[in-house]
Amino acid sequence: MTDKARLHDRYPELGTGSLPVGPYIDPAYWEAEKKHLFKKTWLHIGRVEELPKKGSYMVRDIAALDASIVIARDRSGEINAFHNVCSHRLNKIAYQPYGTTRKFACRFHGWAYDLDGSLSGVPDEKSFMEGFDKACLGLSKVSCDVWQGFIFINMDPEPAQTLAAFMEPMYGGLDGYPFEKFTACYGWSTVVDANWKFALDAFQETYHVAYLHGRSIADSLAQNEEGMLHPIDGLCGDVHRRLSIAGNPNTVYGNPQAATSGLTQSSVSGSADIGNRIAAKALAAGAGGTKIDLSQVTLPEALNWTKHPHWAFDINVVFPDFYLSCRPNYFQAYNFRPISHNKTLFEARVYYPEMKTAGGRFYQEYMKVTLRDVLLEDLATLEMTQEAAETGAKTEMVINDFELMVRHQAVVVDRIVEAGLAADAAALAAE
Repeated sequence: MTDKARLHDRYPELGTGSLPVGPYIDPAYWEAEKKHLFKKTWLHIGRVEELPKKGSYMVRDIAALDASIVIARDRSGEINAFHNVCSHRLNKIAYQPYGTTRKFACRFHGWAYDLDGSLSGVPDEKSFMEGFDKACLGLSKVSCDVWQGFIFINMDPEPAQTLAAFMEPMYGGLDGYPFEKFTACYGWSTVVDANWKFALDAFQETYHVAYLHGRSIADSLAQNEEGMLHPIDGLCGDVHRRLSIAGNPNTVYGNPQAATSGLTQSSVSGSADIGNRIAAKALAAGAGGTKIDLSQVTLPEALNWTKHPHWAFDINVVFPDFYLSCRPNYFQAYNFRPISHNKTLFEARVYYPEMKTAGGRFYQEYMKVTLRDVLLEDLATLEMTQEAAETGAKTEMVINDFELMVRHQAVVVDRIVEAGLAADAAALAAE
């Protein structure tokens, strides 16, 4: 793709007009999103490595689902999900974010449940009334499945499509990416007073980079002849979307081979700027620092699908709120968990291969600080955007061609919400 081609030309169904602000600030619209979108689709909630052995469990309290969910690995090694609600008097059965247990036990009256959610123990069982059947009183199951080591749940007991059918049309080409070779190196979480769509929008376009990130990573992305930071290409599916980004290989952030073999000294090493000098040291010190030889890993064809010579990374937005950025040497996994119409829980994790040298650890620590600062810059604008939207001064947003992903998200969400509201109206009319 060249800058003369328009991304929008490929997706005329998305339109080219301004986007309404209402869905970002309307509490009623948020309630419709909860009912018709979040409670009906697959949601990423963690990695299989977070449940390393039989009996491992984690708890996710998800406001968009109005639920607390327990995810556990049972004795056969299978991963199950169920509501964190006892069948007796509705107390919780898991009380810590993570843990390991043989059984779940309610602290209120001692009812016990196996790792698959079945009810296994009831104190003074004989005192319950006729017809009492433990087999019918297990924990309420939640649909659960795994894709590429990522755990997903779906609140619909009979999802409209399997997780594989949900993921494969856009992301089947990622088969073979070495997700399992990377470990969670660091992460952050924070609550931002902004709508979840505003938050995610800030991460799925490059128009802002030259300005918001002018002092951090702007020089890490490739510029065109006019000095603009346009993406290489973008793809929109039925609900998911992808964006491919070119980088400056003479920078740490923009070099997809950093910390792997065959890396040369950065050309910025002679710079008088201390930040660039430290960056150059990190780039050089990290070379060959990984315990696994990533040069021997064959990356899937779906990465850098245009075969751009200066490709740096791909952004994959898994609908509705999961951001997965893949590079040859690490990946970023972000969730934008809505709490209310104007509040979002942002959770970020960055996964690297284990390092074998001090230089490799130095590279990781440099990247940790760099990514932290970039995230702080991204998050800094969101609350101001929300406040401005809620003034009502503007009722529409203007979108350029390279902000296609922002448009795609808005159109897809609105399509699903409107269909749900129409179904509700039809059901009410039929009563």
